[in-house]
Amino acid sequence: MLVALLAGLGITAILQLWFGTLAGSYLLNSLVVSLGVAAIGAFIFGLEAVLGFVGLGLGGATMLLLGNSFSALGGAPELLPSSWGAFGQLLPPGAFGTLLRSVAFFDGAGWQTPTLTLGVWVVAGLSLVIVGSAQRRRSLPVGAQAA
Repeated sequence: MLVALLAGLGITAILQLWFGTLAGSYLLNSLVVSLGVAAIGAFIFGLEAVLGFVGLGLGGATMLLLGNSFSALGGAPELLPSSWGAFGQLLPPGAFGTLLRSVAFFDGAGWQTPTLTLGVWVVAGLSLVIVGSAQRRRSLPVGAQAA
């Protein structure tokens, strides 16, 4: 989570202070970016913990191919065909984009749903990490568990 916080501070510094593409509070925008990074990272590392190396590829493909495609970051979810826009908002990239737009440009209007969505992804990812750790611990020989 510290990595997500540092990434949020760094990415927001580039976007807001250098490029000037974000408005509003730097710290609040940084927290939003940190939450987005944590949601995506926790899910990918959770899949890796449960599925091994294959989980990294599956998680990355899910976030890049599905999440980015249906996120509507270049426009609005309503511009995507029928329910695909709503589906995209349930994935971390879509929820992150909506939350960042809301906080940076619209004084936080509509922040509840994307924040809850990202929080659920963080909890799900951390839960997968715990399950994967328990699986690995169970598969170790008895003597290796004490060490």
